[in-house]
Amino acid sequence: MSTQATSLVSEVATASNVLLLAPSLDAQDDDACLDLLTVADPAQENVLSVTFTQSATDRVQLWDSHVDERPAHTGIISIGEMTRSTSANATTTLQPGAGPLVIETVSDPSDFTNLGMTISSFLSEWDKGNNQTVGCFHSITALLQYASLQRVFRFLHVLTGRIETSDAVAHYHMDPSAHDQQTISTLTPLFDAIIELNDDGEWSVRHHS
Repeated sequence: MSTQATSLVSEVATASNVLLLAPSLDAQDDDACLDLLTVADPAQENVLSVTFTQSATDRVQLWDSHVDERPAHTGIISIGEMTRSTSANATTTLQPGAGPLVIETVSDPSDFTNLGMTISSFLSEWDKGNNQTVGCFHSITALLQYASLQRVFRFLHVLTGRIETSDAVAHYHMDPSAHDQQTISTLTPLFDAIIELNDDGEWSVRHHS
């Protein structure tokens, strides 16, 4: 099934965990990301971004360029090399929004235990309210630079289960050009739906039963 980015969120409305396959530097990847993060009115959303490649400032500016209103709560987990600039600059460069912004850093990208606990702490805190929790993991491609496929599979198996039990929804970026087909095929069963950018610039959506 092919569709345009503006309707992606409706195409995967029943999915808790979505794999987004697109080149990491493609503008359509950003468009799809924001579409998948706005499943409800922002005032009724808690949005969590886990990022290896962007600072907290980058993530907020990306949101502001696509969405007129800030979420009720925003959480950003910045991983690896970006953590120094994030902690130094975020408080001075981010403008106040509609709701609180919490930034956490994980300095060691291979420390999956710390990363998992940090994600879980956001989910547990937000479970107490009535807002819809929505997540973005950017990206699996980066994660695979720091650990074996088997270790990444185990981590994502736990994470996707945690997202589902929290009644949250999340999407996970992956650049298909950076991986062989076996790697992609190994990970796809973890997700309820797969969205892929075709060569013609359209999105294809398929669901796992």
